[in-house]
Amino acid sequence: MSQVQWLVDYIATAFQGVTLGGGIDIHAAQSMDDYGNPEEDWLSRSAERTDWRRVKLATLQPRFWAIAFLDAAGLRFYMPAIMTELVIHGDDTNNLSAALLSGLAVTPAGLIKETPFDELFNSAQRAAIIRYLKYVLHNATALDTGQAARRLRDIQTRTGAR
Repeated sequence: MSQVQWLVDYIATAFQGVTLGGGIDIHAAQSMDDYGNPEEDWLSRSAERTDWRRVKLATLQPRFWAIAFLDAAGLRFYMPAIMTELVIHGDDTNNLSAALLSGLAVTPAGLIKETPFDELFNSAQRAAIIRYLKYVLHNATALDTGQAARRLRDIQTRTGAR
């Protein structure tokens, strides 16, 4: 089994059963970024909410800035879809990867999206995120590796996740 397939399987297992629930979907987040967008609002009504594996890269890639507008539940839902797509397909523009790494910012108090990191992600999900960041450190562009190293350090020192 390749390293890529192993990581994809690890992410899928860790995030199995994660749903969006009442969280903000990627289309609603894009509408927020656009200060209102009727087309994104319309797409939001039929957005995938139950299975992150059905979210397509074509949905995520042009909406990379919307990641900043996701709430904690939205980030937890889209995180495995984005990580999986980036591991499999990469990111020629570096936009989606940079937005994801930015979205993983953990405050000195251990919060992400105003939620304790350890409450937002269970231990398997935290381990998948850490493995993803380590993968980026060894396989991505120089732009990503610096930010990935900072995110990994912050997660490990501010949350205790290893």
